[in-house]
Amino acid sequence: MANVLESALQTLTMHPNTEEPFLSIYLNWQPDGNGQHKEALQALQQEFDLINGRLTERGTGLASFTADRDRIMDYVENRAPADAAGLAIFACHAADIWMALPLQVPIENHIVEDRYPHAFNLARIIDDYETYAVVLADGQESRILVISHNNAEQVGETEAAEDIKRFQAGGWAQMIFQRRTDNLIKAHTKDIAQELARIIQRYDVQHVIIAGNDAIKGIVLNGLPDQIKAKLVDYINLDIEGNLQSIMDVIEPMMRKVEDQQEADDLAQLEGEVARGGLGVAGVSDTSMALTKGQVQTLIVHQNFNGAGGECPNCGTLRAGIRAKCPYDGTELQSVDLREAFTSRALQQSATIQVVMASEYLDQHEGVGALLRYRDDVQARSVEA
Repeated sequence: MANVLESALQTLTMHPNTEEPFLSIYLNWQPDGNGQHKEALQALQQEFDLINGRLTERGTGLASFTADRDRIMDYVENRAPADAAGLAIFACHAADIWMALPLQVPIENHIVEDRYPHAFNLARIIDDYETYAVVLADGQESRILVISHNNAEQVGETEAAEDIKRFQAGGWAQMIFQRRTDNLIKAHTKDIAQELARIIQRYDVQHVIIAGNDAIKGIVLNGLPDQIKAKLVDYINLDIEGNLQSIMDVIEPMMRKVEDQQEADDLAQLEGEVARGGLGVAGVSDTSMALTKGQVQTLIVHQNFNGAGGECPNCGTLRAGIRAKCPYDGTELQSVDLREAFTSRALQQSATIQVVMASEYLDQHEGVGALLRYRDDVQARSVEA
């Protein structure tokens, strides 16, 4: 699922602006007490009526919108998966764009018509729900789960080459038996590491949690290669025969703690870099300039950030606030939602996006900042006026 969403996000952010209506729709698809989706459908229909009225007044884009509206209504009424927690739909009939993405995470209803896709909410889901591999292991066997955007799936398993049995005698016989058992577990651990490495690459796993008993903990951890240890969140004691819900109940708080720590680390780094005039900027104007120049490594955005600005259709310059002309070539700027423009530009530059729930530092700097790949203030100063 993670790969699907990330691929969709990349496709959307690479799409050029269009003069035809582009619909970006996020729907809370959790059913009500009667198993219905009345609230989401009502919100969708009400917004469609408003969009229809605006386009009728403008006299353009109505045919493309009508085709999209009919296709979207058919999808939500007849084809949307009943077990989805949310839906993300992007459509522009005139530009031959159609994406319908069932989500396993809850979202708020958000429906917008613009010249470009509004992808921030999709980027936020990807940021908040990173991909984990969970290894449920004992000396005899293991199961490997991938958890992505609140959806868990078993994607691998391993088994020791021989059955591992208990041995009751003592003395040399016990020592020989224990050595053989340890060797079997070590060989099995190697198989786990190889299967886990394959899964990490296949599913673009960011974090690993291993659940097992203390008897094999040392052997398992010593058998992991460094590239897997770098992704290891923790080794925990867990009943590996437990049901999926009991496993998720233990793991979900750990996942949230990891995300909170990543936010705190990025914010601390941003504050430090800005304070010393290093590889960081804060505020709308400086972030706009950094994105224009391709400097951004990590875009850090408050979840409630919003702002209006302009984008030059000729050279791509982003400017904060309402301005008429591009400072470089004099082209008339097109108005943009800066949250969406920042998201798209960051992803076009292969930057990561960190969406922050709360931050006093961002509150003091208009809700946005960025960690940079390099610093170059000469050009920025030349167009400040």
